[in-house]
Amino acid sequence: MGDRPLFKLQQARDKTGRLISARQIGQRPEPFERPLRCPYCEHEVTAQPEQPRISRKGKPFTRAAHFALAKEKEEGRTAEHLPGCPLRTDHTVHAIARRSQGLAELRDGGLRLRLVLAATSDSKTPLQPPAGSPLLPPPADPASLRIRSVEPVLPPAVTSAARIAQLLALYGDDPADVARITVKHPGLRDPVPWNDFCFGPAPDDLTRLYRQLAAGTVRHPVAVHGQVTQIRTTDKATSCRIATRVPTGLPGPRGHAEVYLRADPHHRPLLEPLTEGAHVLALAAPDITWKLWKPASSRLGPQVVLWPAAHWQIAFWDVDDAGLPGPPRSPSPLSEPPRARPRRRPASNRSPARADRAAAQGPPPSGPLKEEATVSATEVGASPPSPPPVTAEDVAPPGVPPLPAEPPRPVTPPTAPVGPRAIPPPPTAPPRLPEPAPETKRRGLLARWRRR
Repeated sequence: MGDRPLFKLQQARDKTGRLISARQIGQRPEPFERPLRCPYCEHEVTAQPEQPRISRKGKPFTRAAHFALAKEKEEGRTAEHLPGCPLRTDHTVHAIARRSQGLAELRDGGLRLRLVLAATSDSKTPLQPPAGSPLLPPPADPASLRIRSVEPVLPPAVTSAARIAQLLALYGDDPADVARITVKHPGLRDPVPWNDFCFGPAPDDLTRLYRQLAAGTVRHPVAVHGQVTQIRTTDKATSCRIATRVPTGLPGPRGHAEVYLRADPHHRPLLEPLTEGAHVLALAAPDITWKLWKPASSRLGPQVVLWPAAHWQIAFWDVDDAGLPGPPRSPSPLSEPPRARPRRRPASNRSPARADRAAAQGPPPSGPLKEEATVSATEVGASPPSPPPVTAEDVAPPGVPPLPAEPPRPVTPPTAPVGPRAIPPPPTAPPRLPEPAPETKRRGLLARWRRR
């Protein structure tokens, strides 16, 4: 393995811009036109056909067909992709290790991911390896448990796993590249290969997961990498299918299984951001594992199901037309149910000492009364104003002389001034007297001290 270059190119662009695969190398006539270039940058590449080789230790192996970067014309300069190309493997691997907060380590040209996950809040049952397996106490590493509610909402371990899956997908999930990635679980003494931690998207990998679940040999949280093909929502649950046509080896309709993500109405927001065509990395938790459901009907195939309970169990991203993945994301954290407000005790339940203090202080001082609106004279019974007197000129027809006016009558002075009745002041409430304290027994020293 030491002679094999890390992350070999599986695709290239020919002179016409057409995307070709490494499986087309060696065909006669060649189904592409030279020169060949990197699918994401303008660096020239060469087609390397399948050849038998012998390693430095003398073991024969077969080098698979792939595309290699053309050698640089300057002596002493290593061939590498142009700046900004996503296939700059060294830069991508170092970036994953840098952003993992120490959980992804570079070892012998590969990556080792330390998988330390926190249990969800819904269950307290931990996932224990089977009897007889070597165990190690989990390290007290708070860096792996930093799950934030704002961007990035994924913990470093899950983010690193999603970026590793994206990097391997760019190189076609080549087995030689996958073998360079290992995962270290705190409960196991030896690290496990990447294909024993992340299953998919190849159907053969999912078949191994199905068999391990059926045999009960899963000893650590595992992940499934797939693509959303169907989403169904009912009143009871939301189902998201991420893999189908998984061979099981059973006869009849049960010969193929499907992989689903399901959520009840309370955890439904975890699956709402997913859309058909999105790539998903679904990760089990120490207490939320993948389960195998075998239907009673012989017409249906078995299903591999995960009921996620935390937002960091799902990482999803989109892939553009050129095959470049976007940054991994996760659903928003579930909001906690509102807490019930504490009920205030009624006045009858208060302690006698508090009631005695309220009685000793007396009633609260009453503020000035608000002025009421002025009431019109008609509302209080006053007589309306009299109309002006009618004169002879007003009633005489035209052309007729008016009648002589009557002499004015002597006006006697009124005994009392005539005018609108005075509005009586609003009644004021009498001051409230303090209620006499109920006769009680002689209080103790503490009650008499409080009364002072």
